[in-house]
Amino acid sequence: MKAYSDKVDYKNLFVPLKKLGEGSFGKVYLVKQKDAGKYYAMKVLSKSRIYQNDIAKYILTERKVQSTIKSRFIVKIHCAFQTKSKLFMIMDYCPGGDLRTALKTNRKFTEPQAKIYAAEVLLALEELHKQKIIHRDLKLDNVVLDKNGHALLTDFGLSKKGIQLGDNTGTFCGTMQYLAPEILEGLGHGHSVDWYLFGTFLYEMIVGYPPFFDRNRNQVKTREKNLNIPESMSPEASDIIVKLLNNNPKKRLGAGVRDAEEIKAHVFFNNINWEKAAEGKLKPPKPYINQVVKVESLEDVYEDNEVDVRDRLDGWSFRGKRI
Repeated sequence: MKAYSDKVDYKNLFVPLKKLGEGSFGKVYLVKQKDAGKYYAMKVLSKSRIYQNDIAKYILTERKVQSTIKSRFIVKIHCAFQTKSKLFMIMDYCPGGDLRTALKTNRKFTEPQAKIYAAEVLLALEELHKQKIIHRDLKLDNVVLDKNGHALLTDFGLSKKGIQLGDNTGTFCGTMQYLAPEILEGLGHGHSVDWYLFGTFLYEMIVGYPPFFDRNRNQVKTREKNLNIPESMSPEASDIIVKLLNNNPKKRLGAGVRDAEEIKAHVFFNNINWEKAAEGKLKPPKPYINQVVKVESLEDVYEDNEVDVRDRLDGWSFRGKRI
């Protein structure tokens, strides 16, 4: 990784082909690296919206985590630059889309299918925890599929760095229907919060919907009692989910010093060869991939057409070796 001048002619370096999605603070485009012919996803963020919502530190965390963590199961950021009013990130392009979309198509996954996705996400979380990072926002929307169907974790805007095993942080964050009890009750949280989210993630893949829908904080303590385990779910899947969704973060599966190893050793994962999994040799379902068709009337994504925000975001720009 080396320093990257924002004066590089990025307009010709990355050619936008079509818009892939849109969020509260910006848009994501499919782009083609002109010289190498490689496809990437380019996230374009509005500086004015970021500053107005005071989330610059979260955006920087996302950029730094995804550009430094080495894992085949984490979407990597290869390059970042900025203009007067926008921030740009060049990331891996995952043509299989996200797991939320895949679930809508399939209604639910078979346990063998869900197990492969879960195993790969588990390896991503394990690497994050080794680097003293907790993700805090694991859900189907934040897991995308590469061209071979392998699962990659993305969206690190709510991640927290510098959290060792046993440490706690107190920020209230996450998506309401997936929030762990300790976050909802403001008790502080650590690595164990990712394992609770991992439990909701696994449940939703197998059942087709999240385990809990209530938004009432007063009902949090009754969640375990109200957890509905379908009769069609295997005893192994039921057992690991119940243990991951334990309301007590200290008694939750994976909460001890063994962290991810404790979950990998559960009977549910007995037929997973973790060495092969780490090498990307598991065989997930083949994803549906749309053909790349350029949209001729695509807007000029590089134009500074918003409010002129002249503040430079320090620590943002860099250029990786692949670019």
